[in-house]
Amino acid sequence: MSDSVDELYRQLLNLGMSEAELEKKVKNKVEEYGGFMTEQGVLFIIARENGLDLRSPDIDDYLYDELEEEIDYDEFTIDNSDLKEGMTNIVLLGKILTVQKVREFVRKDQSVGKVCSFLFGDSTGTVKIVLWDDRADIVNQEYFKQKELVRIVGGYAKLGQNEAIEVHLGKKGTLLLSPEVSGKKREQLEAITVASSDDYSRKSALKPLSQALEQNKYVSVVKGTVLIEEFKELELKSGDKSFLLTILLESEGTTIRVKAWGMKAIECLKIINDGDCVSITNLAVKENKYSLEKELSFTKNSNVLLI
Repeated sequence: MSDSVDELYRQLLNLGMSEAELEKKVKNKVEEYGGFMTEQGVLFIIARENGLDLRSPDIDDYLYDELEEEIDYDEFTIDNSDLKEGMTNIVLLGKILTVQKVREFVRKDQSVGKVCSFLFGDSTGTVKIVLWDDRADIVNQEYFKQKELVRIVGGYAKLGQNEAIEVHLGKKGTLLLSPEVSGKKREQLEAITVASSDDYSRKSALKPLSQALEQNKYVSVVKGTVLIEEFKELELKSGDKSFLLTILLESEGTTIRVKAWGMKAIECLKIINDGDCVSITNLAVKENKYSLEKELSFTKNSNVLLI
C-alpha cells in the first residue's frame, strides 16, 4: 500500500474500527461505486463518513490533496431527472436557484436542530436540497448565493411534501461550492434560470398515474371516474366491527382499485355514486399480497371531492 493509504488505514483503525470491519466497509464501497474509485478514494469517503477531519493536524495537507484528486466526481454524478426515492450516496452538479432561511426546531429529546433548503437546478430539471444541522450553516457563507454552481456529494433521496423527490444532506454529506466544471457543461448550467426551473417543476408534477404507482409510496391527488365494487362489514380479531369500501377508479386510461376502511369507508360511500368524477387526495400505494397488483388505500388524511 502507498503511504497515503497506510496513513488512512491507521487513522480509521484508531477510531476503534477493527481490521475486519474496515475491510468489509472498503469492499462494500468498491461495489457501491461500481469499481470506478481507487482504494485511496474509497478510504477517503469512509474517513469522512466516520467524522475524520482530513484537514486535522494529524494528517498532512499533501495527503488530503492527494486523496481529493483521486475522486472524479463526474464518474458518479447523475441528473436530477434520474433521482428516485431511496437512492443514497447521491452526487449531483448544478446551480443554486433560490435559498430559504435557516430554521431552528426542538427535537423530542429537547435538543435544538437546524434545517434549511434551496432549489437546485441542472439541465434536466430542479430538485429541493434539504440541509440539516451543521450543514444548514453553509447557506450563510459569503459565496453561497443564487446563480453559483455547486456539487452535492453523499445526499439521499426521499419523498417530501406533495410527494416530490427531495435530496437531503446530513452529517455524512458534503456540499462543494464553485466546483471545477468544463466549458460546455458550465454553459448549460449557467443558462438555467428560476423561471425555466419553475416551468420544469410544473411539468414534472403532472406525472401519469401509472408512473406514480411505480415510483411513489403515496399519491398526493388522483382524479377519475368511480365504480363501487364492494362494500362490506367486517369483524376484527378484537371483536369490533369495521367496514371496507372498494371502488374502481378509472384515471388517465388506467383502472386502479381503491380501498377505504372504517369510518372513511362510510364517509366516502355517502358522497360517491357509480359514474361520479372525483378527486381523492393523500392515498397510499399498496401491493395486494394475493394478486400482487398495485392498489391505492385511504389514509387518515384522505379526502374525496366531487368534480
